[in-house]
Amino acid sequence: MFRLSMLVLIFILTGCATTQFGNFVAHNDEAHNKSIASDVTGQLIQLYPPASTQFNMQHPTVDSLGDALVDNLRAGGYAIHEHKKSNLNKSADTPTSDGMTLGYVFDQMDGLYRLTVFVDQHVLTRAYIFNESTINPAGYWVRKE
Repeated sequence: MFRLSMLVLIFILTGCATTQFGNFVAHNDEAHNKSIASDVTGQLIQLYPPASTQFNMQHPTVDSLGDALVDNLRAGGYAIHEHKKSNLNKSADTPTSDGMTLGYVFDQMDGLYRLTVFVDQHVLTRAYIFNESTINPAGYWVRKE
C-alpha cells in the first residue's frame, strides 16, 4: 500500500513539475495576439539573426497567437519547423538537430498578461497590460540565460 501511494504521489508531482506550452488566456482578441506576436518577432530579430536562424516549434500552434507568431517569424526571415501531431498521438515530425527550439507560454494573472518565450535554454519574458481596447507592454523584456 505504501509503494502504491508513493507511486501515485510521484505521478502527481511529475504532472505539476512539467511545463505546459501554449496560450492559457481564455478570452483574448485576435488583434491583441497579432500585436504581441509582432512585439515578440521584433525582440527575436534583435537577438537572433534572421535568414540564418531556424526555429523548431516545441509544441503545436493551435491558437491565434501561435499562428500570428509563426507568420510573423516567417515574414521576418526565419525558417520555421512546425510541430504537428499525427492521428495516433505520436509526433509526425522526425526530430531535427538543426536550428533552435522555440516555445511560448501566454497566461494571465490579476489584470496582467505574461508572455514567456523559450529559445533553447534562454527564456524571454514580458508583461502586458490591457488598456481599454489595446494591449500594451507593461515593462521591458527580461532575458534569462
